[in-house]
Amino acid sequence: MKDHPEQPPQSPRSSAGTTAAADPKADPKANPKLARAAQLMAELNAAAGRDDGPPPAPLYPLQPLQDVALARGRVHEFTGSARRTLAALAVGAAQPEGPVIWFRPAWRSDGFYPYGLATLMQDPSALIIAKCKRPVDVLWSMEESLRSGCIALVIGEIAEAPDLRQVRRLHMAADEGLMRNRQAGRHAPAPLGVMLGHETARSAIAGVESRWSLHHMPPDPALLRPAAPRWRLGRQLQRGQPPKDWELRLHPPPVGSAEANGPWRPQVLAL
Repeated sequence: MKDHPEQPPQSPRSSAGTTAAADPKADPKANPKLARAAQLMAELNAAAGRDDGPPPAPLYPLQPLQDVALARGRVHEFTGSARRTLAALAVGAAQPEGPVIWFRPAWRSDGFYPYGLATLMQDPSALIIAKCKRPVDVLWSMEESLRSGCIALVIGEIAEAPDLRQVRRLHMAADEGLMRNRQAGRHAPAPLGVMLGHETARSAIAGVESRWSLHHMPPDPALLRPAAPRWRLGRQLQRGQPPKDWELRLHPPPVGSAEANGPWRPQVLAL
């Protein structure tokens, strides 16, 4: 008669695992304490951004004009002689999402013309303008505003070109504000920052996500209104896109229409 082979002894780890799986006390449903601990762990993971649920919906870029896309949670640069006009158009696009704040050096004597802003945005009175005493105060104010997450668009007029470290701090602050809103379940505002070139019509701040330029162009005599404003819009830097130029025109709303007192309609034409 052939003897049966002896069964190998079970390791303490496998034996303990089998016992634990068979123990009804290890089931969170049967043990209220374990169920409460699992619930607290899920809440901590969600607060730390480690929730295993579905990923949040992608955020579309802010588009103040056709072909002008500004990524959320990043910092961009506007340059050119009409850079403030381009920034005002961005303000008009961001105002429906939340507050917009514009930081300016306190020593600048020029200001904004309200009736001119009315042609570029829906509500010029909602624009928050803050003056900073020192050049470094503009960067610090932009960083804190972006980090708070409660501002849809932060604009800063740069008096001195920031270095790469300062620009990276702004990127991190904008991303932190964006993540803070997402963790709280808020999709808006989705903050982003815009820096205006430092005191010159041409600027190239290192480390920005994208760079756009706007320059005045002479009136077109072929137009019915020769004095109609025209600009040259340029995409100088954007990830995955080549440099390109367009012509920008603004058309007033029809007389007698419901939008007669509203902002003018922009038109982007290929050059």
